[in-house]
Parts: sequence; C-alpha cells; structure tokens
Amino acid sequence: MITLGLQEKNTLLAEVNKRSGANVLECYQCGKCVSTCPVSQYMDFPPREIMQLIKLGQKETVYMANSTWFCLTCSACSGRCPRQIEIPAVMEAIRHIAIEENYVNNTKKVKSIRKFHNIFLDMIKLYGRSYELRLMAEHNIRTRDLFKDMNLAPVALLKGKIPLLVKPVKSIKAIRRMFKLADKLEKKHQ
Repeated sequence: MITLGLQEKNTLLAEVNKRSGANVLECYQCGKCVSTCPVSQYMDFPPREIMQLIKLGQKETVYMANSTWFCLTCSACSGRCPRQIEIPAVMEAIRHIAIEENYVNNTKKVKSIRKFHNIFLDMIKLYGRSYELRLMAEHNIRTRDLFKDMNLAPVALLKGKIPLLVKPVKSIKAIRRMFKLADKLEKKHQ
C-alpha cells in the first residue's frame, strides 16, 4: 500500500473513502482501470489519475474534472482492479461531494450529462423506471438541442424498442419512500 504521509491532513481522501467505502490508498497505479474504461479517452483525468489526485488532496482539480461525470459506472474498471477498489463508488462519491460543495464544471458536455442525470432520477421517482421517450424529449428540450437523434425515434418506436407509454412499476410507493429516506440521510450528512 502506498502511503503519502498525508492521511491525517487529507480531508478529500478521508471523505471519499468514507462515502465510497473504498480505500483509495490501495491503488498502486497499475493502469488496468484506464485500459478497461470505455470512456477514459474523453476524461480530463482517467480513473487512475483521479485516484492519485485524491491521494494528493487536489480537491479543486478532482471536483472540476469531467471524469466523474463521464464515468458510466459500468464497473469494468473495478472488475479488473487487482486491489478490488470500487472505482465507480469513488466516482459517485466525488460527484456528490462536488455538488454539495458547489463545484460546477460548466462545460457543455458536463452540463448535458448533469441534466440527463437529473431527468433520469426524476423519471425513476415518478414512474419507478426509465421512460425513454420522455427522457429523450425532455433532455433535448432542456439542452436546447430539439432535433438531436430525432431520426432514431421513429425507427425505435416502430421496432418496439421504445414504448410509447410507460406503466409505473408496482412498487412505486417503495421507490418513493427510498428517495425520501435518501434525502433525509443526505440532509443529515450535510
């Protein structure tokens, strides 16, 4: 395990470890996460570099990077990690902390991803599942890119890939209770 002598003073490391349940210090920079990640080439800093920046306590750099927003949480990285670090949990923790501490990456792509993220969560709260047709339409409206992928919709609808209507899941009340509980826990944590 790499130790940098910063464990007591590095509040970023402590907070990310606490929230993610991971131990970022376990990362020894092998690079398997980067070689496996399907979007690492689009990130400001690929996963192993984010891990190193956390170890160094580089809060602003970590919070302002597009990396955490580009992460697909597909777990390909953690599946190959020889130290079994849950990198998607680390990325998720960074996203939440950055939002709480009002760090906002205003690049067009990150803003679009954040809008998608919020719309998706709203759909889950409302229906208990994703409603792709509304998700696409609302995202296009909110990003002011009204006709993006519009040519795909008729084909997807005709092939039955996207349902025209959505039925809420049977456990919608349980899902809404889960969101309320998560909100309470987040407010308690702040």
